[in-house]
Amino acid sequence: MAIDVETLLNIDKLYSAMMTYFDNPFTLLIVIATIIIVLIVIVWITKMVMDLAPYAYVNARIRSKEAKLLDDAKLNELIESGSLEELVGLLEDTDYGQYVAEVMNELRDPIAVEKALDMYLADLYALIYRISPDGAKKVLKVFTKKFDIKNIKTLIRAKFVGLDAEETYKLLIPLGNIPPDKLKELSEVKTVEEVIRGLDGTEYFKILQDELSNYDQTSDLLVFELALDKYYLESLRKTIMTEGKEEDLFREFVGTIIDIENLKVILKGKADGLSAEELGKYITLEGYELAEWKLKDLISAGGIEGVLSGLEGTSYAEILTEAMEEFERTKSIYAFEKALDKYVLEKGKKLSTRKPFGVGPIIGLIVSKELEVKNLKAIIKGKIENLKPEDIRSLLISS
Repeated sequence: MAIDVETLLNIDKLYSAMMTYFDNPFTLLIVIATIIIVLIVIVWITKMVMDLAPYAYVNARIRSKEAKLLDDAKLNELIESGSLEELVGLLEDTDYGQYVAEVMNELRDPIAVEKALDMYLADLYALIYRISPDGAKKVLKVFTKKFDIKNIKTLIRAKFVGLDAEETYKLLIPLGNIPPDKLKELSEVKTVEEVIRGLDGTEYFKILQDELSNYDQTSDLLVFELALDKYYLESLRKTIMTEGKEEDLFREFVGTIIDIENLKVILKGKADGLSAEELGKYITLEGYELAEWKLKDLISAGGIEGVLSGLEGTSYAEILTEAMEEFERTKSIYAFEKALDKYVLEKGKKLSTRKPFGVGPIIGLIVSKELEVKNLKAIIKGKIENLKPEDIRSLLISS
C-alpha cells in the first residue's frame, strides 16, 4: 500500500515529538526494544497460562488422589496383618476399601480380589478421562484399551478351561471400547474360536484371527496374548506420534513403556528358549531408547546374558544387571520384571515433576496407582498362600 505525503508528515511530526522527550536516539531505541521484549514476555505468559489452564482442575483432583497413595508404613501394616479380614479392615479408610469390601465373602479367591482391584483402576481411568482436557483424552482413550485386552484374554482363558457364561462374565471389567452387552454375549459362547468369531467387527478380530493357525498347532494361548499386547502398544505409539508438542511427555512415557514391555517379552522368550524368529513377531518396533536395530540385536542375542550385554549404554543395563543376582538365585524372570516396573515408577515420577502444571501429574498418578495395585495383589495373594512377611516383601515393587 502506498504511503501519501500527509502520512509521512504525520510520522515526521510524531518522531519530532518523541525526540523532545529523548535527546539521544540511542535512548529511544532502548525504550522501543524494552517495549518489544515486554510484549513478547506478555504473549509468552499468556500462551503458557492458556495451555495450562485446562489442567488446573484435573491436577487439583489428581493431587488429592496422590495424597492417598499408600506409604511404606501402611504397606508394612498390610504385610504384617494377621488375617485377610484384618487386611481388609486396614484398607477400609483407603481408596480401595469399598472395592475389597464387596468381595469379603470371596477373599480366599485371588481372582475375585484381583477383579475388585482392577475395578478400582477402571473407575480411576474413567474419572481421569472424564475430567481431562481434550489433548490428554486422545491418549487416555487408548490407555483404556488395556481393559479391552484384559477382557479378551479373560474370555479366551475362561473358554479354554470350560467356564460357563455366569462364571466368565463375573471375571470381566465393564470398561473399554467393547460394550457390556457384547461382553455378556461373548461370555455365553463355548469355545476359544467362538470368542474370536464373536469379535468380528471389532479392531481386535484380525489380530486374533491371524494367530488361530498358531493356536491350532500349539494349543498355547500365549500366541493370542502376545499379539494383543503388541497391538495395544502399537496403538499407543501411533496415537502419540500424531499428537502435538503438548503431549511430548506422553510420548516419552509411552515410548518408555514400549521399551519396558519389549524387554519383558525378550527376556521371557530367552528364558523359555524361543527363537529369534518367534520373538520378532511379538516385538513392537522402536520405543523411546531402543531403536529398531537395537531390538533386532537383542532378539538375536545369545541368552539372557547376551541381552544384558547388548543393553550396555542404555538406561536399562544397570537395573537389569543388578537384578541378575536375584534371577540366578530364584530362576524366575519376575526378578527382571520387578526391576523394570520400578524403573517405570521412577520415570513417571520424574515426568510428573518436569511438567507439574500440565500433563505431568496425570502420568505420575497412572504409574503410581498401577504399581500400587500390583503390590496390593501381591500382598493379598501372599496372604492367601500363607507366605511369610519377608517373602511377601520380596515380591513388592519399591518406590
